Amino acid sequence: MPLPTCFEFECPVKTHCGDRALENIAFEMRAMNAVKPLIIGDEPAAQEKRLVPVLNAFKNAEMTLGVVEAIPVEDPASVAAQLAAIYRDKDCDAIVAVGQGPFIDMAKWLNLMVSTGEENPDAFIEGKGIPRSLRPLAVIPSATADGLELSGYVRLQGKTLRSVNLMPPLLFLDPRSVGQPGDVALAETGLTALTLALEAMFTADANPMDVVYARTAAKLAAMGLNGLAGDSEIGGPLSLTVAHAAALAGCTLGAGPQPLAFKLGWAVAETGKISAAQAMGVMLSYVLEHRLAANEMPADMLLELLDSAGRYARTPEGQRGAAGLQLLRDLLNRLFETTDGKIRRTLSDSGLSLQDVTEATEGISAQGKGNASGGQETIITCAWEGRPIR
Repeated sequence: MPLPTCFEFECPVKTHCGDRALENIAFEMRAMNAVKPLIIGDEPAAQEKRLVPVLNAFKNAEMTLGVVEAIPVEDPASVAAQLAAIYRDKDCDAIVAVGQGPFIDMAKWLNLMVSTGEENPDAFIEGKGIPRSLRPLAVIPSATADGLELSGYVRLQGKTLRSVNLMPPLLFLDPRSVGQPGDVALAETGLTALTLALEAMFTADANPMDVVYARTAAKLAAMGLNGLAGDSEIGGPLSLTVAHAAALAGCTLGAGPQPLAFKLGWAVAETGKISAAQAMGVMLSYVLEHRLAANEMPADMLLELLDSAGRYARTPEGQRGAAGLQLLRDLLNRLFETTDGKIRRTLSDSGLSLQDVTEATEGISAQGKGNASGGQETIITCAWEGRPIR
């Protein structure tokens, strides 16, 4: 790949991944001068007992712990305010969050509240800078992720905060804490990770550091999805593989602009007829096909990233670009079969009309650096019908 004339990259996340990764939490907390962490878990974490190994990891740490379990996320601002009161009352000095998706958004906002004393997100949206010196925050996600847990994004009350300083400094991925969700939930996490990773790689201004993270995330996500589709064996716990892919994908996004397929997927999910993960999974191949045609990125790389059965070596060089796009679509077809139709192949599979999708994505443009003109309508139509752009 050509080296850009200038670029920026920052990833403040320190990761512990694998068996007994959780046993490093107390050490990392002390290294950040924290001795009284508030440990919080969402409802799924409590129901699946994923909080138990986290608490056990502190058994001999000689630390004072605050613990709040089964936290709902229906009213995150109110919950965060209550947790902030507990944090201050107990004189806590760090947060350990066990959960996923909106719960981690809430945990990031809680950390911002107790670090700055500010309780109104508008203060940051309106230009006030988010400081680098936030309190220690450790994130322990499950294998059911929405791709933004490790990013610099916080979504709260319809507002979005964005800063690299919101990326949690500590991540722990342990087979005991990621859980064992069903195939559909795992597939959705994998599709989200694959979307963020591939779009990061196939942008006109991709830089070498982004590509390192994105490439690994894409390979792990593809490995997990192919495993779920019954096309390959996984050399380790499937849920841990997918959770690792999601974490890397969030780091790839960082605090940068959200990519097109990701934005389109979340917009279509507002209809309530398809999840954001599945919508972006459907959109992905069409967004990539549209982009690859415009900026002449090496399309054959897509086949190499997704390949699990030696197709790359068997495919003539001139056919690899098209084969990679087809393999991405075939992956959705195989997931559709193995999940009894719960993973959608096209947007029309979900019962959405073309007008529904068009209205939901109105205002999101495919125009931009490295994109061909007239892409929005073409991408949506092809994703709804399930046919290639060319």
